Amino acid sequence: MYTRQLPASGGNAASAHSNYGGYPGYSAQPNPAAYGANPGFVGPVTYIYQPIAPTNSVAIVGMVLALAGVMTSFIPAGIVGIIMGHIARKQIRQRGERGDAMALTALWAGYLGTAFWVIVWGLYIGFIVLAIMAGVAAEEATY
Repeated sequence: MYTRQLPASGGNAASAHSNYGGYPGYSAQPNPAAYGANPGFVGPVTYIYQPIAPTNSVAIVGMVLALAGVMTSFIPAGIVGIIMGHIARKQIRQRGERGDAMALTALWAGYLGTAFWVIVWGLYIGFIVLAIMAGVAAEEATY
């Protein structure tokens, strides 16, 4: 379960602390009766279990897809990462979940990676088209 354990208060002999604070055999006041009662640590040790919000699954998947799109030049993966990043941010705001940094990573990697690979593939196809046109022009010039 998603919980963490936090001590709510100090303890008495059960937690090896004296009623006057500190550790057994040590007193924060040399003569506690002269200064009045020290409220210190009173009562049993209690623990509060505070639930930890779950991480948004859409943010995780979106980040993985966006990073895979950047690394493999598979542009649809980057586009899906962008879409899932936007969906994850909306869900995180509504549900109070964790994972906003992963959703932002999906957006940044998706946008930058997709733009980079669209430019690279556009230039590559442009050079291929120019090479074919130059070859056709050179072939027509020899006739």
